[in-house]
Amino acid sequence: MGKSDEYKSGRVSSVIGKKTVVEGTLKGYELLRIDGLVKGKVVSDGKVIIGRGGMVEGIVEAVEIYVGGTINGELFASEKVEANPTGEIYGDIHTKRLIVDDNAVFEGRCEMTSNAKPAEEKAPAKKRRSPAKSKAEDTEEKTEVVVEEISE
Repeated sequence: MGKSDEYKSGRVSSVIGKKTVVEGTLKGYELLRIDGLVKGKVVSDGKVIIGRGGMVEGIVEAVEIYVGGTINGELFASEKVEANPTGEIYGDIHTKRLIVDDNAVFEGRCEMTSNAKPAEEKAPAKKRRSPAKSKAEDTEEKTEVVVEEISE
């Protein structure tokens, strides 16, 4: 399904535009599409789409995560993570199912589990933490969300 089809069908409930920067925690309850930049944490009870040119620097938690842009951080998907041909993932993935296109980039570890939740929600376990997660945890404490336009 193409980008315009998603908009026409009304499936996308929130869009972070390509000239938009969000800092802090972004929460959604339906399909969320990111074409801009999010620095912090993205949490959704539904699907998250990182569009081509979109970028997340931090943690993404959702039922399904589709990556066509870039993620620098950790991904937690209770069902599926899918990296499309233009997708780049730099960090660890925790999910039940993983699909990585031949042309996608994935640098990190993958934990295939039916309990894909952040470490603070699971029983304590010793794990290697990525630098991106530590930075994202620092920004998680912010309650203010800053949205600004990016000029080309």
